[in-house]
Amino acid sequence: MNASERKAKLRELVATKEPCRTGIPIMYHGVRKEFDAYEIPLEYLIYNPYNGRIGSVVKSYERQHHIINPEDPQDKKLIEKFLWESKVEANKKTKERLLREHQEKHGIVTSDGIIIDGNRRSMLLNNIMADSSIPFNEKSHCQFFIAIILPDDADKKEILALETTYQMGEDAKVDYNPIEKYLKCKDLQDAGFTADDIAGMMDVKPGEVRTMLSALQLMDDYLDEYGYSGMYTQLDKNEDSFLKLDSALKKYKAGVPSMWAYDPDADVSDLKLIAFDYIREGFEQTLFRNIISAPSANKPASSFFAKEEVWKDFRDRHFAITDAIEETSVDDIMATNPPDLGRALKARDQQWKLKVEDDFEENYTRSLDKLNNHAEAARPLQLLIKACQALEVVDVTQDSFQTDGNIRGCVKSLDEFVKKFKNILEM
Repeated sequence: MNASERKAKLRELVATKEPCRTGIPIMYHGVRKEFDAYEIPLEYLIYNPYNGRIGSVVKSYERQHHIINPEDPQDKKLIEKFLWESKVEANKKTKERLLREHQEKHGIVTSDGIIIDGNRRSMLLNNIMADSSIPFNEKSHCQFFIAIILPDDADKKEILALETTYQMGEDAKVDYNPIEKYLKCKDLQDAGFTADDIAGMMDVKPGEVRTMLSALQLMDDYLDEYGYSGMYTQLDKNEDSFLKLDSALKKYKAGVPSMWAYDPDADVSDLKLIAFDYIREGFEQTLFRNIISAPSANKPASSFFAKEEVWKDFRDRHFAITDAIEETSVDDIMATNPPDLGRALKARDQQWKLKVEDDFEENYTRSLDKLNNHAEAARPLQLLIKACQALEVVDVTQDSFQTDGNIRGCVKSLDEFVKKFKNILEM
């Protein structure tokens, strides 16, 4: 059925059938109104492909393949696949409950049959009806979806508001992937809603909305950097790293007192790109902060970027590592039309990681040692003890101790330091 045919069927249903539930209060156009709910045959309805639960998957798919048309039978199956895979175990339990206890919670649909709230439940009802192992007399009630049918004056903005309120403000039974909330914030902002409006719909604080919008922009920059624009499935559970990075970048761009004279544009841009590489490499999030954290009065040596001597050496070595790496472009991979593009792009990331991870770790460890030395600079005795302990374990019996010119250079430097310290101490 097309939109006009679905609308005609729903009008006929309202005109000829009694509602199965009445007096359901919802906020509509800013006013609390009561609506009735009807048993709607599943064939009168279509999924909303941009449902908050699978928005990132759908947008990623569309960037890689084609725009999804929920009226197309193949795309309908695709949406059902995305909805099922979003929470497999929870879907299994809900399917059993729908079959046993019927549909307890009503949904909401537009006047032309687009499901605003209830995509997952509708998918499970379709799944039950398609399951030939279930006798028809046990599942006959599942051929209907109980829902409120909105009037014709439900515009896009009102639909977004209802969708958000009922999916993300109330649906606590099945948690949403964090990126879905970020994308929903952006959709709502683009529709003209304020941070306060969005916070009310999502049952969060306005500051959280602004944080999500800012972090999403950083995520978009990350995807653009690697040729993955719009492919949100490539973000892979890195929310915490993006939040930490976004907070640090804001501080650095605003200017941090008592720091070296870094360029808020060029140097902070370098920090952002290097942080992106460590996120892509899958670096441990608790160690990630040693690269980016802004300094404080109590901890001036908080990160590599906080200390100019540490940062510039770390930065130069990092770019030397990444500049030497060649990888297949995303466009070239897409041109091969792999059976699973998402998996092919994940493999691209994995191949890149294998090429850089050892060098990244070495550069990180080297820089962390230098940073720790800065942090301990006010404790000369501890540093001297550490240096002595390191010298005690040098194996002078190895041939390289006699033949390696670098060792002679290091010994000469050590001698100069000892002479300098002796002069200071008048020894």
